[in-house]
Amino acid sequence: MIKNVIFDIGNVLVSFDWYVLAREIGFTDEDLEILMQKVIGDRWNEFDRGVMPEEEALKYVQEVIPGLEEKFATLWNRIDEAIEVYPYVDEWMRRLKDDGYHIYLLSNFPRNLFKKEAEEKFDFIRYVDGKIISSFVRMIKPDREIYECLLDTFGLNAGECVFLDDRKKNTEAASKLGIHTIVFQNFEQADGELRKLLAEER
Repeated sequence: MIKNVIFDIGNVLVSFDWYVLAREIGFTDEDLEILMQKVIGDRWNEFDRGVMPEEEALKYVQEVIPGLEEKFATLWNRIDEAIEVYPYVDEWMRRLKDDGYHIYLLSNFPRNLFKKEAEEKFDFIRYVDGKIISSFVRMIKPDREIYECLLDTFGLNAGECVFLDDRKKNTEAASKLGIHTIVFQNFEQADGELRKLLAEER
């Protein structure tokens, strides 16, 4: 029987389309390719993991993308503009709570950005029974340890949980621990699969 619904945040509960913002700021296709190759990758994961301070992360970016420092500084200072809660989230979570399910969050998210967004935009936090955010525990998905951290911290049975994430590698890692999973593509698809699974597991 499933008792707990675990949500990723980015691209599941909130939009995070920083490409659109980057283009608005003036990044070209070439700029974005350089950014993806030299910044968005294993090194940046250390920022999500919370072991690289924000100042160090930004200094690193400036060193590896000469000529794009000002554009990136503008992008970073306005990054919250790329984050908006999807309109279906409040009703979705309220329905799950009304049906008796517990709700948890498991997300890779920089510490300061999460704190800012949780305070200013993430109204859905009021429905959440517990959360594990990567930068606060110094672990990231899809590493096994972060899933175990969630289960251990809140005393959850893996077989009683379902995890929704937009990245298959993250759901595959959860599956290895016995957690039910759904790869989020869009709300209609994910909600349909969730309803079906919850009905089957009653």
